[in-house]
Amino acid sequence: MAEEITNYMNSLSKEDGDLAKESILLLKKYRKLEERYTALFTLNQLSNECANLNTFYRQVHQAIASIMNAKNFYIVLYDQVFSTLEFVYHVDEKDSTPPGCVDFDDLKGSMTCHVIETGEPLLATPKVANELQEQGKIENMGTVGTDWLGVPLMSGGIVIGVMAVQSYTDSTRYQENDLDMLTFTGQHIVAAMERLHDRERLQKAVDARTKELMSQIREREKSELLQESLFRISELTNDSSIDINKFYDMVHNIVGQLINAENFYIAKYNKAKDLLSFVYYSEQDEGSDDIRGKFEPRKFSKGYTELVIQKGKTILLNHDDMVALSEQGKTNKPDGKTKSWLGVPLMQSSEVIGAMVIQSYQTNVIYTEQDAELLNFVSQHVSTAIKRRELAQFERKTQELLEQQVKLRTAELEDEIKQRKQMEEQLKYTASHDSLTGLPNRTVFLDLLNHAIACHKRRPDFKFAVLFLDLDRFKVVNDSLGHHAGDILLKKIAKELSVIVRNKDTVARLGGDEFVILIEDLDTPQEAYDVAQRITEILSAPFIILEQPVFIGTSIGVLFNDDRYESAEIMLRDADTAMYHAKDMGKGRYEVFDSSMHKKVQNALLLEADIREAIQEKEFVPFFQPIVRLSDHEIVGFEALARWASEKRGFVYPNDFIPFAEETKLVLDIDFQILEKSCRQLKNWHVEFDRDDLYVSCNLFCEHFFSPNLAKDIATIIKRVGLNARHLRIELTERALLENSDIVLDNMMALKKMGVRILLDDFGTGYSSLSYLHRFPIDVLKIDRSFINNVHEHNNHQAIIKTIVDLATNLQMATVGEGIENLADAELLTQMDCVYGQGYYFYKPMPSHEMNNYLA
Repeated sequence: MAEEITNYMNSLSKEDGDLAKESILLLKKYRKLEERYTALFTLNQLSNECANLNTFYRQVHQAIASIMNAKNFYIVLYDQVFSTLEFVYHVDEKDSTPPGCVDFDDLKGSMTCHVIETGEPLLATPKVANELQEQGKIENMGTVGTDWLGVPLMSGGIVIGVMAVQSYTDSTRYQENDLDMLTFTGQHIVAAMERLHDRERLQKAVDARTKELMSQIREREKSELLQESLFRISELTNDSSIDINKFYDMVHNIVGQLINAENFYIAKYNKAKDLLSFVYYSEQDEGSDDIRGKFEPRKFSKGYTELVIQKGKTILLNHDDMVALSEQGKTNKPDGKTKSWLGVPLMQSSEVIGAMVIQSYQTNVIYTEQDAELLNFVSQHVSTAIKRRELAQFERKTQELLEQQVKLRTAELEDEIKQRKQMEEQLKYTASHDSLTGLPNRTVFLDLLNHAIACHKRRPDFKFAVLFLDLDRFKVVNDSLGHHAGDILLKKIAKELSVIVRNKDTVARLGGDEFVILIEDLDTPQEAYDVAQRITEILSAPFIILEQPVFIGTSIGVLFNDDRYESAEIMLRDADTAMYHAKDMGKGRYEVFDSSMHKKVQNALLLEADIREAIQEKEFVPFFQPIVRLSDHEIVGFEALARWASEKRGFVYPNDFIPFAEETKLVLDIDFQILEKSCRQLKNWHVEFDRDDLYVSCNLFCEHFFSPNLAKDIATIIKRVGLNARHLRIELTERALLENSDIVLDNMMALKKMGVRILLDDFGTGYSSLSYLHRFPIDVLKIDRSFINNVHEHNNHQAIIKTIVDLATNLQMATVGEGIENLADAELLTQMDCVYGQGYYFYKPMPSHEMNNYLA
């Protein structure tokens, strides 16, 4: 078409050509004018039809873009009161992120602020922009463009904003007619903007009033429900025929209609016994053992319930308040699930007799002062009900007691003579028998054994044997099922042993899990072997204890009579030695005593003497195995492992002395010796290599945690060495958590208070791992090497490790993988989010002088 017009123009005469050109120019101007009027008409329709400001701004942009280049376009509103600029609409090919709301001073010196300050439109070509910068009226801000065109938005002679377009290329330049057009458009849309603003403000006011009216209706309904509930509680208080437990339950139901009381309990305080008892409770997970244990009677301590009773006033806490009280030492550490806690005291004659408590485990249920006021009112009725029922119960019991006293006194006189006779018989029986199993005791057995020795002296052909039994896994039964289960097992074993032996043989219990059998009048030694074999086989089979199969096993020492034995004590000692030899040979078997076993006992005595001397001479030294961060294999600390550099025996490995040292409790002194040397070496590394980020982790035998002086002893060592407590870690096994848990917890809390961190070693192999994680302040779980070794080949181990890591993460504990010996295991642990690791793949345990090379 353009080519045809050009050919046509060339064919015309000069006069006709000029006329044609003028006509084409007029046609173009007409079409451009038509486009502008169309755009203005569209804007006029928007001002009347658009109901939403965001839609309005977008369509204004589209209308302006139809008549000029407006790829980069924004509308900013100016708040003169707060001196802020809000970019309500923003499209920019160079910057896709809208500025939002900013202070006017932050954009001071921009062309936008210049238009607001002058109230005049601005067409800023590069030349005009340079002149304004030289005059100090604007500054160079943001992405530099080619042309910038902005007009003020005026309302009542006041600038309320700016509408602007911008070009970044030379192909798009703005003219004065663009400025006029944008100015006219800006004046045209202000009225529509104000109308839409007014509409939004009106809608917000209507919504706010509607919300206020709905709130008043809910408050009125709540007030009516409150009055009805309080009246019902008052009626319950006056009805003494209702059982107290039923009364508590009904009060709970009424309170639950007014407040979220899903977790609710009532506690009574016995001041004389300093005891807190939970007479009623309801929890979300009421059936679990943890919940039942939580509401067992307890001594008055640092609980939040005790705080209410101690202060005698209402206490309303959120989780942060609970943590703050714990950090101040006023209460125990809160559990992680409580989000809001409200407790009110129960009062009688100005004396606190208990507390009533509700607590929330949900972030959207937070108690208020209004809830506290309501619960406090209910507590007054509960206190009155408790008092009335206690008085009625006291009167009833007093009457019953008076009626029974005559009967009891008469019965006492009749029983007294009978009891004396029974006691005499019982004393005779107790003196000679074990109270649990009914078997003869040690005293009777020694008498019978001495009698057998005397018979052999008189009759050399009289042969007999002593069998000394020790159960192999009895402690496991006690630790896992309890002492009651252990007692049941001992009774069953005693019964089985009595059945196995002949009538003329004697089975006795020495104590604990040790039994002895005297087999008399033997024809051949094989008879004794047969008895020992039958016992081994029977005790290797499972016993059903508390509906659970229990595998126990036994080790037996067999001793035959000999002319050299003069006393029962010596024979019992040698039978005991043979029994321990059977245990050393693998348990679940019997061994016959011979003289070589004396040598082993003597060696044990010699080893004990050498260990004691080594402790005195400080021969035990630490070897250090680095602990690395799995993400980058950076050394973060060390585990200190005990080694014995003996002057007499040479270098002694831990397996050759640690088990015996634990058995004799000498390991307690060794541990402290290793701990002090390790801390001293770590302090030297801090100074020498400027690495005060390193820490040392020391293993402590479980017996340490049963001592009330543990924290004091460690504090003394740290002070003597000059090491900060935060650089020390203490490792313990689950065995320490199984016994004397109260003193163990006290020691762990004391160490934590000092800054020492606690690591649970060999995690995953114990009996009660999960149940202790919430109670004890453990910082790090060390995953046992039995799960780590070649874990990439064992899917079940991978699942266990992932579970442990996730559990530790949820409990805000770190994890260390032990025994990493290849790259595949290291990478797999890293993928499972295990944080730290140690093992021969990274470093072997080494003395301090070798470790210096790595640190250097």
